[in-house]
Amino acid sequence: MSKHDQLLSLHRAVSINESLKQVIEISGQINIVAMNAILIAKRAGPQSAGFRVVAMELRLFSQKIEELMGFLGGLIFHLVHRVAELRKLEKRLSLLSHTMSKNTESEQRLTHSFQQKRTVYTEKRELAQTDWEQLEKEIRRSVALCSAGSMLSHNGRIEAAYGGNMLADMQQVAGRIEDIMGQVITTLKHLNATLRSES
Repeated sequence: MSKHDQLLSLHRAVSINESLKQVIEISGQINIVAMNAILIAKRAGPQSAGFRVVAMELRLFSQKIEELMGFLGGLIFHLVHRVAELRKLEKRLSLLSHTMSKNTESEQRLTHSFQQKRTVYTEKRELAQTDWEQLEKEIRRSVALCSAGSMLSHNGRIEAAYGGNMLADMQQVAGRIEDIMGQVITTLKHLNATLRSES
């Protein structure tokens, strides 16, 4: 991998990390809004039992999303570290190669060290590629999970119709949850498209 490729990979990982932080921040709102939905459903009484069930499911869903985003954040952190490590190794290899090219005595003394570092570099590069693939897979899984959550939030909007005197409040909360889910899905799909286009 060239220095340019290494810099791009590092920039790419950092950029994805920033997007994930945004998703984590947005998805954290789901839990708060779902709690609000549960309280509104309790005040609305028995006719809003379906809405309360959906709100509780959304709260559980928000915990799953939080866990998944934490896992993705860990993957990105690991990947940034791995790419930075590869960059250091590449610099060392370049320096060794340059020193070896100066004269034959240097070449004879440093050949073994160069080969060892080259082997380590190759292994770490393959691991980095595996990490990128795992990240892409987990982001796709996140999009699928969020799509299921979006259906759940849509069901919340349907159940809000039975809210009686709390109808407006329930519809507002259900709409807010749908908006949040839309933002999360849009960001994750963009991340997925970014990963695919750069693969």
